[in-house]
Amino acid sequence: MSSIISLNDRHTDATQKLILSTAIELLKTAGVTELTVRAVAKRAGMSERTIFRYFPSRDEFLDAVAADAVSRMQTPDPPASIKELLNYPEPLYQAFEANSSLVIAGLHTEIFQRVRVESARERWNAVSALINKRGGDRSKKERKIAAINVSYYLSASTWHYYRSNFELSLEDTIACARSAIGVIVADISR
Repeated sequence: MSSIISLNDRHTDATQKLILSTAIELLKTAGVTELTVRAVAKRAGMSERTIFRYFPSRDEFLDAVAADAVSRMQTPDPPASIKELLNYPEPLYQAFEANSSLVIAGLHTEIFQRVRVESARERWNAVSALINKRGGDRSKKERKIAAINVSYYLSASTWHYYRSNFELSLEDTIACARSAIGVIVADISR
């Protein structure tokens, strides 16, 4: 078995990267209304047929764009301890801030659900496990509500809401999320 990558494989990889990069740039600059296979093909200098060779349906195309967007956001790994959870808004919100045009574009598009599922599932599982462990003597419902509330503060929607509606600085946005999460963790721990 040869470990040499064929020219065809390199071309395939490069074409797929070009399609996704073009789609991401289009999403960031023009929004989802302009995120069509036709627009991506035109901007990338290729035919729509070429894109459909790599992504046979619009759903597969949007799933790939969402996965690429999540990868580019470079959000931190989910917290593994309560201490990490309490400090998690800082690296998470910094990642949102560093990729704000992509995050905001993802919040207001039909790929939002795909991005959310792609990026939030792991975080939800980690938060739920931490809250369940911390509030072990509390009811299942109380622990679930606490985990949902914590997850709310660890979302791009909340980061954007703080930044745009209240015009908070990044530091104040992080402080708000930390404070809310601290109250929730303290309450579930009692």
